[in-house]
Amino acid sequence: MRIRIAWDWGEVFARLDDTPGARAMLAALPIRATASTRGAEVYLSAPLRLRPDGPARQAVEAGSVCYWPEGASIALPFGPAPDARRRAPGHVLGRLEDDPQLLGRIRTGHLLTVSRAEEQAGAPSSPARRRPFSDNR
Repeated sequence: MRIRIAWDWGEVFARLDDTPGARAMLAALPIRATASTRGAEVYLSAPLRLRPDGPARQAVEAGSVCYWPEGASIALPFGPAPDARRRAPGHVLGRLEDDPQLLGRIRTGHLLTVSRAEEQAGAPSSPARRRPFSDNR
């Protein structure tokens, strides 16, 4: 189960785990929401009603795709520390296939779209993902 997270000048892909929570998120796609950033995390509102797939975790790896029930949001920690300690526990639904640091290009207020992506093994990077970052946008 593969998803695409896109914004005006970039995109990343993620692979969701095969769990009830991840399948429920996939069924709710596409999701279009305005990003909110806090430290090294991007959040987007996703008022999903997901059943927990296991215990909620507060420390997660950069590049994890998480659902944060307290804020009804998808949370995307991108680093720089190997583990991102979140303000409240969440549920890990999957993992980015791309470098989590690419999410550092996203700023509060950017429109994000989360959609299904085609299942392709070893898909080449798109030009949008390889473009250097510029603060002029």
